[in-house]
Amino acid sequence: MQFAVPQFTDVEDKLIGPLTLKQFFVVLAAGGLCLLFWSLPIPKIGAILIDLPIAILGITLAFASYNGRPMLTYILPFITYMASPKTMVFARETNLANISSAKVVEKVEVEPESSFEAPDSRLRKLAYLLDQKTQEEKELIEKTINR
Repeated sequence: MQFAVPQFTDVEDKLIGPLTLKQFFVVLAAGGLCLLFWSLPIPKIGAILIDLPIAILGITLAFASYNGRPMLTYILPFITYMASPKTMVFARETNLANISSAKVVEKVEVEPESSFEAPDSRLRKLAYLLDQKTQEEKELIEKTINR
């Protein structure tokens, strides 16, 4: 028995004329706010100045898309981002027990890349350089603690 596989599942259904349900409610809310400000006992030029941004925002949220997604999907992440704290703290933790003691060498000569080296000798050089850096960090930490 064959079953019909749904096609175009990413397209929302048009429920009210050419509008989806979300678009209809956004346009309805924007229209309701515009009607509210228009009916207030304020000068009509003031009502127009208030209604125009509301209408533009409502139309943009209902019909515009960015990167193939409707603008309405960007509202909740934007509000969450704006409401969340922006402080980022970096605290480096060092464990002095794991730092090995190696002599600090001021200058390390590196051979040109054209010459062939065995992978294990390159690995030893890398390990030696890393040991030097950890020793330098240990000395810096000791200096800052002793101050």
